[in-house]
Amino acid sequence: MGLGSIPFLLLVVVRVAMVGNFLELFHILTAVALFGLAGFVIRGLHYHTGRIAIMAIFTSVFYDDIYFAVFAVLITVVAVFSFARYIDTGKIYTSFFLGLLCSLASYLMSLPLPIRNM
Repeated sequence: MGLGSIPFLLLVVVRVAMVGNFLELFHILTAVALFGLAGFVIRGLHYHTGRIAIMAIFTSVFYDDIYFAVFAVLITVVAVFSFARYIDTGKIYTSFFLGLLCSLASYLMSLPLPIRNM
C-alpha cells in the first residue's frame, strides 16, 4: 500500500469523515474526482503522484500543524523524486502539477458553498 493508493485515500477520507470535517471531505473528494476526470482527457497520467499531491495538501490543512505540513511536504518530495527515477519524468511532473491544480480548483469551488463542519 503506497501513499497515493486507493486504500490510503480511503483511510484519509474515513479519518476526515469520522471527525465531521465535511469541508475537507468535500475538498478531497472533489479534487480526486477532478483528477480522475482529467485522466480521461490527458492520457498517461501517473495516478499515484496526483493523489499524493492532493492528500498532502488537504491532510496538511486538516491537521493544521506546521510540523505535520513540513513532514508531508518532505514525504511528498521524496515520493515524487523516487517515482521519477523509474517512470517517465514527464508523466510524474504532469500528474503532480495536475493534482495541485485539482486541489486548487476544489478549494475554489467550495468558497461559495455553505458546507458546515460538525
